[in-house]
Amino acid sequence: MGAREGQDAIRTDGPFAWSDTPTPGRDLSDLAFGLCALFVATLVGMGFDALGMGTCVVIVYVVAVQVTALVTIRRLHCLLGSTLGVALYNYFFTSPRHSLTAVGAAYPGAFVVMFATALISSYAAMALRREVHRSHEAQRRSSVMLETNRLLQGCADRGAIVNTAGAQLARMAHHACVWYQAQEDGSMAATSAYLPSGEKGLAQEFAPALPPLLDGSAYVGTSLVREVAPELSRGVYLTVYDKAAEPADAGASRGGAPSEPVVAGVLAIDVDEAALGHDEANIAASIAGEASLALARSSALEQRECAAVTAKNEQLRANLLRSISHDLRTPLTAIAGNADVLLSDAAALTEGQRAKLAADIRSDATWLTSTVENLLAITKLENGGMSLNATVELMDDIIEEALRHVDPAVSEHSLVVEPSPDAALVSVDARLMVQVIVNLVNNAVAHTPAGSRIAIRTWVEGARVRCSVADDGPGIPEADRERIFEPFYIVNHGLADGHRSVGLGLSLCSSIMAAHGGTIGVGAVEPHGCRFELDLPAYRIPEGETVG
Repeated sequence: MGAREGQDAIRTDGPFAWSDTPTPGRDLSDLAFGLCALFVATLVGMGFDALGMGTCVVIVYVVAVQVTALVTIRRLHCLLGSTLGVALYNYFFTSPRHSLTAVGAAYPGAFVVMFATALISSYAAMALRREVHRSHEAQRRSSVMLETNRLLQGCADRGAIVNTAGAQLARMAHHACVWYQAQEDGSMAATSAYLPSGEKGLAQEFAPALPPLLDGSAYVGTSLVREVAPELSRGVYLTVYDKAAEPADAGASRGGAPSEPVVAGVLAIDVDEAALGHDEANIAASIAGEASLALARSSALEQRECAAVTAKNEQLRANLLRSISHDLRTPLTAIAGNADVLLSDAAALTEGQRAKLAADIRSDATWLTSTVENLLAITKLENGGMSLNATVELMDDIIEEALRHVDPAVSEHSLVVEPSPDAALVSVDARLMVQVIVNLVNNAVAHTPAGSRIAIRTWVEGARVRCSVADDGPGIPEADRERIFEPFYIVNHGLADGHRSVGLGLSLCSSIMAAHGGTIGVGAVEPHGCRFELDLPAYRIPEGETVG
């Protein structure tokens, strides 16, 4: 094809083209189609001539040339069709018949007009066809970008973003696309390959190792496919960034240089750069740009989540320090004061007074020990550092053991225990489950006035063992019920309510129950009060086994 013909032909040699690439085989098929069109036009012309409608024959040949222009891809075929059409008209339909000699002064002018009409109309038809194709291509490119943008917005992680961008490029380019992942040492490693069919291929089949250059433009012309001639194995390389560079004034405002964009990798299309037209190259670069924006959004979301986790941890730490600084100060001050009195005025105190001071010191020390143990236990449970020593126990026995370790102030309340009418067997770590009951009873003692009623009830319900600890105190506001199992959360957010609490007891109960595959919930008691309810899997004794 000459230079002029290459410019006039409809662009069909790009990977985004609608028509086939001009080849010798295509040229022969187009020539055969043109000849067939003229042959059919000759037969139709003979029919019109036999009917005495010879004036229509010229129009038939012009239409045949136009049809040829709509199907073939070279203007040369239009020129040859127009010339051959005039020759066939002269040979079959002018006097003398079956001769290229025309007798009559009007024929030369008629032939010129016929040739010009056929050639101009065929060129116009080809130009119209080219514009239609260009319009379709523009619409197709817009559809591709919209689809790519929609797919990238629906990607949940970074891997999905890369897969979507690679698959879109491969499908649109009709050539394999390889993803080179940027490594920590600055090198580029081929990790994925995407085929035009939509399937994933082995990256090693398409991609040799790339040098450690993070600028995608540095790879233009680099051999991409193994075992293929270098002139056919160049690739189009598109750099994909993890985040955009900060504006220069942003870095200057902080007194430092602007940060460089982070390169996530390179998308390489297995096609010669010359095979991509200007518009196709732009859409490929736009897909890479959309992938960069999607990765930047993903990075921003990850950073936001990390910041949220950090803020939550900082809030928990602040709550812990605030709670401990207040709640531990009171018993420590009491211990120090009582100890000072015993040391300085022991002789002036009666035996009963010394015993009471010693009992107060022991009570405060016991509470401090319990608080520290709760804190250590919940930390181990949440970090997976505590293993369960599960044994088969009766829930009523666990409750009986727990009541030996509850706050002595429970004697100021009315404590009622209702055992289970059936054998409530559970497979639990008895020490931890005792701690749950102790925490719930102590919580009821601490938050209800003296003389209040505390009821503990156990029963079997299907394949579950249920246990409730209820009181008729002031209860827990509904707004706080969902949060009371959070670490360091205290109802009404009060720190000076006269109760020693750092908000760990109920959180520890929740963690212990979760470790045993159970649950803990809280509800209201009419007319006032609250009820904590435990739910554990019931243990079924296998046949032939006894529980000692």
